[in-house]
Amino acid sequence: MSSVVREYAPAGPTTKAFHESPVFVRGIMGPIGSGKSTACVLEILRRAAIQKPSPDGVRRTRWAIIRNSYPELKSTTIKTWQEWCPPEFGKINFDSPITQHIKTADLDTEILFLALDRPEDQRKLLSLELTGAWINEAREIEKPILDALTGRVGRYPSKMQGGATWSGVLLDTNPPTTEHWWYKLAEEETPEDWQFFRQPAGDGPDAENLANLPARYYERAKAGKDDDWIKVYVRGEYGFVVEGKAVFPSFRDATHTATQALPALPGFALMVGVDFGLTPAAVIGQKLPDGRWWILDELVAENSGILRFGETLSAYVRRHYPEHVVAMGFGDPAGNQRAQTDERTALEIISQTTGWRWVPAPTNDTTMRQEVVAAALNRLIDGRPGFVLSPKCAMLRKGFAGGYHFKPVRSGSGTTYHETPAKNAYSHPHDALQYLLLGGGEHDVVLNRSHRRTNARPRMARGLEYNVFGA
Repeated sequence: MSSVVREYAPAGPTTKAFHESPVFVRGIMGPIGSGKSTACVLEILRRAAIQKPSPDGVRRTRWAIIRNSYPELKSTTIKTWQEWCPPEFGKINFDSPITQHIKTADLDTEILFLALDRPEDQRKLLSLELTGAWINEAREIEKPILDALTGRVGRYPSKMQGGATWSGVLLDTNPPTTEHWWYKLAEEETPEDWQFFRQPAGDGPDAENLANLPARYYERAKAGKDDDWIKVYVRGEYGFVVEGKAVFPSFRDATHTATQALPALPGFALMVGVDFGLTPAAVIGQKLPDGRWWILDELVAENSGILRFGETLSAYVRRHYPEHVVAMGFGDPAGNQRAQTDERTALEIISQTTGWRWVPAPTNDTTMRQEVVAAALNRLIDGRPGFVLSPKCAMLRKGFAGGYHFKPVRSGSGTTYHETPAKNAYSHPHDALQYLLLGGGEHDVVLNRSHRRTNARPRMARGLEYNVFGA
């Protein structure tokens, strides 16, 4: 391994400073082809090589390498790793979890490759004892993952074995949006013992890693691309780029987004949809008597349990909608299952916390969830759109614009797309929106069932003492 490290040269001054920094959490952001991932690979190998030996003379370290999904982990991250740490260093075991064990007379380095696109994968972090970790393409990872990692590193080797010479978390990414946690931590309020490095533009005079790229790499990369793509991937600036196929191509911002914040209409109750998880999200809306949906607001939290999120949501509604009652809340049907550590279900917990009535959405079928939103988007009522989004809902709006999308799958036969939307920052509020519309009667509409009662109340309002369409 030491020979590989000696053959490596940092891609430029920014990358060199990244290696030299001793801080606990280090992030490096830049354009495509700038050597960010390679820098993180070599930093792991370098830190393993300079780890202080344990009493028996062996330098022990254990590292987690993380990507948002298994296809990207296998096709991109592991391939980059193997360019610098080929099988002769230690065979990669592709069982779950994927591992590589590098051993010499005085070196013992364990590598765990983890994809965190499912809740059960995320729970793997809770039992790990690591020296350090690397999050590859961090803009695709939710902040609770980073939060969990900071508590798992520095725990190996144990103090009895001499402890870790250095421990921490490495991050690399192409630029995210200004709403992303990276931007907030890097540009607004950087925690103590954290540092973020920003590489220069790929088409500028100070571009890094040009010696390792083909001639005219960035010039060719820009050809045929729009300004947003060039801004993010070539110039390394924060921005928004549609990465795949939008889930709702019928959304038209000029048609479906109001020109100013929608007020909650007096005399009409509120309904709420919620998506549970590490990044819980809620969407607040009103359904008008003629069947139109007004989507008023969204609330997205990070690393929040159900109890705390329920408290936050309840306080938010009281503060912003003091004259309105919440007729009903709808959540993931899985939230009606009892947890192993708590006899109450997620829906019971949030019901008790908010004081509102919560029920599971009629289904969690992915196709049906998408169809209820598509049906509302495609509806015209007396010449007016059946779905209107308040510009306050920034995450939903960017999700409609392509942040909530199907990722492309490229193969020899061409490009296809994943069957389910990518899990990212935009998917949580969109899941909440789908539960809201499902529970609010759109499930019946899509199934061509009548959902209106003789008193003009939706079926879900049965038993309530007030009309959700008006006092």
